[in-house]
Amino acid sequence: MKTVIRGKNYNFGIVADGKKFYIKALHLASLRFSFINNLNTILSEFNISVDDKRVSESQWIISGKQSDLFFKKAAQFLLNKNCRNYIERKLDEDRECGEWENF
Repeated sequence: MKTVIRGKNYNFGIVADGKKFYIKALHLASLRFSFINNLNTILSEFNISVDDKRVSESQWIISGKQSDLFFKKAAQFLLNKNCRNYIERKLDEDRECGEWENF
C-alpha cells in the first residue's frame, strides 16, 4: 500500500509493502526529504518504547499484518489536521537541527 497526504509545508508518503513500513516527509519549499519513522512524535503515535530497536531505524521491517495496521494508523493521524500541523512543526525543528536529503 502506498499513499501521499498533502500538508501545508510537507507531503507525507506512507508506504507499507507487507514487510517494510516507512513514512517519508518531503519539505515542499526546499524539496528536501527524510524518512520520519524515528521522529519522537511518530514513535509516540505508534506507542513504541525508547528501548525498541526500531527507534534507531528510519524504515522498519515488520510483519505484513503489522504493516497494514501501521499504514492505517499513519494515514489516520496524518489526515487529522491538528495532528499533521503539530508534526509539521516538529519536522521544522528537526530539519533545522539535522541533515535532510536532497530530493
